[in-house]
Parts: sequence; C-alpha cells; structure tokens
Amino acid sequence: MKEAIWSRVGPATGILFFALLMAGASIHGYPDIRPSDSQLSSWFANLDVNQFRAGFYVECLGILLFIPFVAWLHGRLRQGPRDSSWPALTMLAAGAAWVAFTLPLMGIWVGLAEQAHKGLDVRTAQTLVAITQASYDLTGIVLGLTLLSAGIAIVRGGAMSQLVGWAAILIGGVDIVTLPSGIDASPAGLLAYLFLFAVAVYCTFRPGRETASVTVKQSVGLPATS
Repeated sequence: MKEAIWSRVGPATGILFFALLMAGASIHGYPDIRPSDSQLSSWFANLDVNQFRAGFYVECLGILLFIPFVAWLHGRLRQGPRDSSWPALTMLAAGAAWVAFTLPLMGIWVGLAEQAHKGLDVRTAQTLVAITQASYDLTGIVLGLTLLSAGIAIVRGGAMSQLVGWAAILIGGVDIVTLPSGIDASPAGLLAYLFLFAVAVYCTFRPGRETASVTVKQSVGLPATS
C-alpha cells in the first residue's frame, strides 16, 4: 500500500517542483542577465520587496521538492531487470547537491532586494549579481550530472525506455559541456527542467509496476526410509 502511494506521490513532487520553480520566478522576476548599471538601477527602483520575497518563497519550496523527487526516481531506476545501483546513487547525490548549492544563492537575491531602497551602491550590487549569476551557472554542472547519471542508470538497468535514458544523457551532457556559455541562464537551460517535468508527468499518470515479493511455501516431507 505504501509503495503504491509513493509511486504516485513521488513523481507528483516532480510536477510541483517544476510548477513552483516557474511560478516563483515569474512572481518575483529577475533583472536582465548581465545588466548594465542603468538597467540594474531601474530594476531595483521598480522592485516591490514584498512581492519579491513571496516569489522567492514559492521558488525555494519548489527547489526543496526536488529532493523527494530524486529520492523517488532513485528507487524507480533500481527496479529495472539489470543492476543500475551506482549511477542511480550518483543521480541521487547530485540531485541533493544541486539543492544544497542553489538555495544559498536565493538568499543573496533576497538580501539585494531588501537593500535596494536603502542606498545600495550600483557597483556593489553589480558585483553581487555577477557572483550570484556565475555561481548559478555552475549549478548547471550538478544538474547536468544528475540527468547524465539518471540516463546511464536507465540505459544500464532498463527501468524506463532506452529513448528516455539517451535523452537524459544528451541533455545532461549539454548542460555540462556548455557551462562556459552560461546555458543555464538562457532559454536552452530550460531543457533539463522540461525533461524532468515530462518524466514526472508521465510517471504520475502511468506509474510503473511495483515489484511484489512472492513467498513460495513448500511442504517438507519426511525423508523416505528403506
């Protein structure tokens, strides 16, 4: 019974992860990527701090939901007919690391928002924005590793379609090798999130068969005597 419930709740957290991530970002908004001094000053001048905090709270909830999602995915990937334990475990560790690396960056944005109307120097703000953006770009490596490991686990273990596995490997690899261009801050960076969302939706409405343990009882007779 618990396994059946988890097979629904687990992937559903992936749907909420994507939905809250996108909703939170749209509520609070971000300045232009690598903005000029005038663009950043204008963005701060028009910033509603309360709305900004609300949006970041929603987005942080979404980020946290990535943990139960990858925990469910770890179990699902190990249900295949072949062993995929090490790439599945790598995927789980990388997913948890992505959350741990991403959440502190959110706090920097909140701090900037709170100081925006208190005489924050634009050059200081630019420095913090640049550091935060560069750090967030680096999380693309960790998210890419999450997908890459998941793809390898799928291809090795056979818990899902091989096509899904190779798609995960491809998208994860792209996230990793395109780090110098800062792809995670571009529209192409949405590919990883859209892939995870698609997997979550499919598995929510088409959960995999649970592996049931069957106990075979055998009667033991007395040994024959001659």
